[in-house]
This record gives sequence, structure tokens and C-alpha cells, in this order.
Amino acid sequence: MDESISQPPQNVEFDSAETGGGGPPWWNIGWRALMPASILVGSLLVSLAINFGFLGSSLVDQVAAWTATWTSIGLNSIGFSTTVSGTILASDTFAVNIVAECTAVGPLVLFMGAVAAYPSPWKSKGMGLLMGLVVLTGVNVIRIMSLFWIGATYPQYLDVAHLLVWQSVIILLAIVLWLFWVDRMAGVRNV
Repeated sequence: MDESISQPPQNVEFDSAETGGGGPPWWNIGWRALMPASILVGSLLVSLAINFGFLGSSLVDQVAAWTATWTSIGLNSIGFSTTVSGTILASDTFAVNIVAECTAVGPLVLFMGAVAAYPSPWKSKGMGLLMGLVVLTGVNVIRIMSLFWIGATYPQYLDVAHLLVWQSVIILLAIVLWLFWVDRMAGVRNV
């Protein structure tokens, strides 16, 4: 047998005072690190369940109609002539149907799940949720206004703008908004 290979100790005992009640020292470190991650994952899973349950409800049709109405108001204020019928936003040359995925619900659920999972005071969470609601909803209306203009003026670019550019931008905005909230508004500071 080669003398350079060492054998592991046979009867290793851990001091329970050092490890917090038995087991190797790394057990306690792992559980402390897993707790925030499990809260985050659990919160996001609940948010996704709410999102997918919400997307099939009649409430989302009301949100889509609200989105179509405010988009029409925005477009008309900059010179377009649009009308709304339920969730259909139309002009003389172009029309779109505002469906559940066109609303700010998805990015809001992502943002709200992250805010809810972050360890911060309830007042900070409320301010973050209000900020997310206003900013993400406002940017979503601007998103649909720009997509309507692109569809009416440059229809060949609508798919790229809709599926690649704006979907990425709105999700990144939700993440950046959350990072801003954590840095400036969460009320938790590391010393």
C-alpha cells in the first residue's frame, strides 16, 4: 500500500457547541443560506400561480380593456385617430386586440414576487409595489403605443419590435426597478 495516500479518520465526532446541535459544521451554514433562497423561490412560484390563474379570469379582460382605453387616449393625444371597442384598439389603417399578455400583469407579478420575497419592512414593500404598479403600467401603455405606431407605419418590423425588443425591455425594466427598490427604498442596509 502506498504511504502517500491517507485514510479518512474512522470515528469523527463533532462538538455540538461548535455545530449548533450535532452534525458537521457545514450543515448549519447550508440551511442558513437556503432559507432566503427558498423564500424567494416560493414567492415567485406563488406569483406565477397567481399570474396563470389570473390570466384566464374575467378580471384580466377588464385590465386589457383598461389598457386599450389608455393606449387610445395616449395615441389620440399625439395625433392619431383611434377608437376602442372592448379590447380592440383600431384606427382607419390598423387594429390590434389587447390580450392578457399585452397588459402589465406578467411583469408586475414578477416584480411583486421579488418585492414580497425580499426581507424588508411592510411599509417599504408597499411603496415598492405602488412604484412598480405605476412605472410598469405606464411603460406598458407607452410600449403598446409604440407598437401600434410601428404596426400602422412599418408593419414589417412589428414582430421584431413586439416579440424581441419590447418583451425584453419590459422584463429587464421589472428587474432593474426591483434592483432600484432594493438599493433605495427597501429600508434594509448592510453595515
